[in-house]
Amino acid sequence: MPVVAVVHCRAQIGSFFVLKAVIFSGLQNSPIVKALVIALFGAVLFSGCAYVEEDLSNDPLEEVNRSIFDLNNELDNSVFEPVAQAYVENVPDTVRFAVNNFVKFLKTPVTFVNNVLQGNVDGAGNTLSRFLVNGITGFAGMADVAADSGVHHVKEDFGQTLAVWGLGEGPYIMMPILGPTNVRDGIGKFVDSFFDPFSTVVNEPAVDWSRRVLAGVDTRAELLDVLDDLERTSLDYYAAIRSLYRQRRSDEITNGEGDAPLPVPNISFDGEDEKRDNRQSNEAKSIIGFDDDGKMRIGAQASLQVTK
Repeated sequence: MPVVAVVHCRAQIGSFFVLKAVIFSGLQNSPIVKALVIALFGAVLFSGCAYVEEDLSNDPLEEVNRSIFDLNNELDNSVFEPVAQAYVENVPDTVRFAVNNFVKFLKTPVTFVNNVLQGNVDGAGNTLSRFLVNGITGFAGMADVAADSGVHHVKEDFGQTLAVWGLGEGPYIMMPILGPTNVRDGIGKFVDSFFDPFSTVVNEPAVDWSRRVLAGVDTRAELLDVLDDLERTSLDYYAAIRSLYRQRRSDEITNGEGDAPLPVPNISFDGEDEKRDNRQSNEAKSIIGFDDDGKMRIGAQASLQVTK
């Protein structure tokens, strides 16, 4: 890719996150202005970076992303992974299951709104049923009574909605602490904050941050074995994480009914051209998939039949 094109795309992405910070700090009470600005700027950003998707790795900012990834990995090894490990070792399974169910329950309003925006009537009905059943008979969502009745959780967010509307994912981005995303999902998370009653109705930072920390620990605990196996078996951990993220998002967008899984690339270090070719190759020894419980698994026989 020409240097000018990369710089142009970087400038637009950087401007997006600067604008996002300004909006959050100065226009917190103006949701309409926020939505209009983000929609306009998102359209400009997508138009400027759409060509990036010709690269199968979709990573024009790879050099910067790898630097951020290294910092994130050090932080994970020293803080997040030990906390998650302690959580798994010291908290009973029943309590952790309740926490996991509660975290999903709190995201129900976001899922419902995005089902409506996608025109998914069945999904909206499914989500509303889960909210009522688990809220009333499931101890405020800590027990997934609805799933026991065959009404399973299906994750939806505004990033998925944008994909359903036909917008491409945009360049892959590694965010400090927050980890992998892309332009479309970054916009999606921003818009989802307006659908979240904890952000718009409760509006208590202590409550919101407590929920986010709880969700973060729960998610990291779920990924302990997967990420350990992935790091141990990957020649290029960064590229494997990128592949994992893109496959997971593709699977969520299609609700497990998409194409064949993306491979974890088998990458050599003999030269830049060869590395680039290998990164874009569909031949791999390891496949990331998802089992019937929606858990990520690694292996050639990994299942892609997902119930989220």
